[in-house]
Amino acid sequence: MTAIVVLAAGLVGCGGGGGGGGSDIPTASNAAITPPPTGPVTITTGATAETTNTTIAAAAFQGVNGAGLQTIGNLPSFVGAETTPTATETRRLMIAEIVRRHAEKIKDYKSSASVTGAQTVQTFPCLVSGTETFVVDDMNGNFSQILVNCDEGGVIFHGTISSTGILSNFTLGTTVGSPYSISVAATITIDLSITTVSPAAVLVSQGSFSFSVALSGTMVSNGAGGVMRGVPTQTETHIFGQSLLAFDGVNSEQLSNFDLTVVDDATGATTINSGSLFTYANSASVINGAVTVNIITAIQFASGAVHPHAGVIEITTSASPGKIKVTILNDVSSSSPSVRVDVYTNAADAVPVDTYPLTWAQFDALA
Repeated sequence: MTAIVVLAAGLVGCGGGGGGGGSDIPTASNAAITPPPTGPVTITTGATAETTNTTIAAAAFQGVNGAGLQTIGNLPSFVGAETTPTATETRRLMIAEIVRRHAEKIKDYKSSASVTGAQTVQTFPCLVSGTETFVVDDMNGNFSQILVNCDEGGVIFHGTISSTGILSNFTLGTTVGSPYSISVAATITIDLSITTVSPAAVLVSQGSFSFSVALSGTMVSNGAGGVMRGVPTQTETHIFGQSLLAFDGVNSEQLSNFDLTVVDDATGATTINSGSLFTYANSASVINGAVTVNIITAIQFASGAVHPHAGVIEITTSASPGKIKVTILNDVSSSSPSVRVDVYTNAADAVPVDTYPLTWAQFDALA
């Protein structure tokens, strides 16, 4: 089973290439994803329902995990790496991460005095083969990243990420230590496939939605008597829209009517804020329908962690009165229970009728 978000390209050019007009713009797309069934899933209790309930819990949690964490393995580093990344450089990347890096690239272009004219096109080679192209349309406020079979050493990215109606704001300090803030907002369209060689896997993510990214930090010395922006101490990425699809070659998923905020702080920790309610659908035979997911307690990841150490979600459906509750325990080891799945006969009940403690290995295997 997939999960709705992508382990993504860092989406930064790696040098070479440059300039050009409209005739130099490549194209890259993937076959359209067939949406999964969206009829409500029934939540039942008892021994015979254990597999179904825990599978719903695992899939729905992966669906919300940073706007849906695509778990096809820890992909090596980012597009634009100078050398083949080592295992210690791998990390999870999400749709929110794709959006954030896309917004940061827009920010770089917007703050560059060298970007002039109605449209510029720059193409860069990827680490092994393939290309990544940036198309900047200053006149109409559009920005696109086009990856054509971009092989970064065992991971191939192919597709297009485009933003329209871009709004940006820069408030910069004038002295060392003074604060700065930058915001970028737009409507984004993603059609991106990620293929890994070992283990062999493919993942396609498609959707169009709105986003805003806010970065804040302090000004630092530029070494020449002036100041420049330091590394952001906080980045807040807000994504909201009607539909986001994913396909792993077997099953399709859909996140609908979503509104999620992901915050990264100076330590590298990530928090997926609470209060979001959305619909999650999956075509896998065990689920083959949709549930409503509510983030009750913020989902928290330590810096570089693959799994969160805190967070609670609740899963309900119009087809039954009960609910499934997923609680992340403060234990990220692989050998002891780190997740508890509780099933309630009625959503308002205080005590579950079924409880399943699971290790991360067991929980991940279900999704």
